[in-house]
Amino acid sequence: MLRCLSMYIPEIIEGDMDSIRPEVKLFYSSQGSKISDKSHNQETTDLHKCISRIHHSTPEHEKHNLCVLVTGALGGRFDHEAANINVLYLFSEMRIVLLSDDCLIRLLPKTHHHELYIESSIEGPHCGLFPVGAPSTNTTTTGLKWNLSESKMRFGSMISTSNIVQSEKVTVQSDADLLWTISLRNLA
Repeated sequence: MLRCLSMYIPEIIEGDMDSIRPEVKLFYSSQGSKISDKSHNQETTDLHKCISRIHHSTPEHEKHNLCVLVTGALGGRFDHEAANINVLYLFSEMRIVLLSDDCLIRLLPKTHHHELYIESSIEGPHCGLFPVGAPSTNTTTTGLKWNLSESKMRFGSMISTSNIVQSEKVTVQSDADLLWTISLRNLA
């Protein structure tokens, strides 16, 4: 297994190091990866620490083109998933995509009119929009089977789930930050 992993040597491994096995840490260190032990900081998650590093090390003029793909962020313990979703809100000015084997999640900040270009060979057809943190009193979409038109959404009431993408472009405009999720096709 280490032979396969040796093709992908990270520049840096950052976190509180509470879940890395000593032999894995030694292997990557011997391959030239910098180990950034942040165990002194238990106030933030490993993902928060990594995104913070990326945010602070990316020049301002490059931030608008930056997209961070986070694998393994979903499908485990719910408290970890919720913390990873919280990172989307903490760094809402960045485009961060949380990936699992069967879906992706990203934050659509209320400050933008969003145009989502759907790669139908790998994305869809199922999708959803969720107002987390604050209700939406006005959400409008295009490109979905059941489009929203100045719709109200909040937990404990209506949310947009099990919708179907019907266009190569989906647009979303809302007065609240929304989580966008779309299914991923099994390419195996």
